[in-house]
Amino acid sequence: MGAARPGRFRYVDETSDGLHEAADRAANYIRGHGGPFDRARFAAVAGAGLPEAEADANGSTAALEPPEPQNPDGGWAAPWSGGASSLDATCFMLDQLSDLDDARTTANVSAALEFIEAAQSPDGTWREGQSDRTPDWLMPGSAPARAYLTANCARTLLVAKTAAEAVERAARALEWALDPHGRLPGPMVAHWLAARVFRETGRELAARRLLDVVGRVFDQLDTTDLAWFGSDTQPGDRWTKRIALRLAACQEPDGSWIDESGRPSALLTVTVCRVLLRA
Repeated sequence: MGAARPGRFRYVDETSDGLHEAADRAANYIRGHGGPFDRARFAAVAGAGLPEAEADANGSTAALEPPEPQNPDGGWAAPWSGGASSLDATCFMLDQLSDLDDARTTANVSAALEFIEAAQSPDGTWREGQSDRTPDWLMPGSAPARAYLTANCARTLLVAKTAAEAVERAARALEWALDPHGRLPGPMVAHWLAARVFRETGRELAARRLLDVVGRVFDQLDTTDLAWFGSDTQPGDRWTKRIALRLAACQEPDGSWIDESGRPSALLTVTVCRVLLRA
């Protein structure tokens, strides 16, 4: 997690109009710099028709390839996984695909969800497969990795409205993992992912405790953190508005947002717009 870059903040009109203006600037960037997948995601997020450029001569639209190839087992590989499917990478791709109707892509979303559900352990948690390149923050056997992956996988199943029993088992496991101060052993992202899981499985008090933890470090969250956090708050609530205003204030002059690599990102810009238009 990094801090927001100093010196980049601008005045933002704190009304819905101001946030929509930020989304309009982003639309110009996405049209000029995004690929077909980015443009289709933005059109779906903005409630617009699909870009004319994506239609064929007959006026119909071809199914979109996801940005990365899908494995035969339904999952997607991570840069570190040597081509093997990764739960974290699969959740990340499914989050992007969730902006589109399944029929709009060549991805087999059902197979990806089945891959995630089948990987759940009997105790309700998830862990990555063994690899000598697995990063420390995803290492099997690590309590923080287990909390993060369990929250991420359960959240992914929730968004897809599937595998309710698996989600409930995950919610119980996450609830057991809370310490007396309402914290999980995982990174901050695990807290807002788990908060959504708790909220949507009727555990409102546990969700509020996790969001209180996030609130203590809110000013330290970087743009990527804010975009993913805002994707898991409720449309129109105070958290979503607060996040959207922070995001709008750090928009680049060209309409983009800067990702963790330090470069403008069409992928991240679409996800930020998802938050702005829900605030």
